[in-house]
Amino acid sequence: MKNEKNFKILRAVIAALIAAVVASAAVINNFYLAITGVLIGMLFLFLVRKKYGKELVDERVISISGQASRMTYIISTLTLAILGLFLIFSGKGKNDIYTEALGTIFSYAAMFNIAVYAISFKFFNKKYGAN
Repeated sequence: MKNEKNFKILRAVIAALIAAVVASAAVINNFYLAITGVLIGMLFLFLVRKKYGKELVDERVISISGQASRMTYIISTLTLAILGLFLIFSGKGKNDIYTEALGTIFSYAAMFNIAVYAISFKFFNKKYGAN
């Protein structure tokens, strides 16, 4: 618990320092200082996360992230497929090739999502011990 508290404090301090550097760069109108400050801050955040990150991740977080990614996949793929079909059919009725083409692109994006999911599911299923 102490490590989690230290991690949150360090993350807040680094974020405040990044904000101060970006604000001062905006005041003096120096774009390069802002970019450099953000990159250095990201490096420090990466190093802090690397030090404390192993202790902060547990099975509950992994399970929740898996469920969230699965739900995101379902919602985005279903939305792309329905929107694609709607645009294809509405474009055919009016002979609007741009609407029909956009619907086709959405449909291909939905099929691509399904293919990537199927391949990654098969890969991880084989990697983690399926027969």
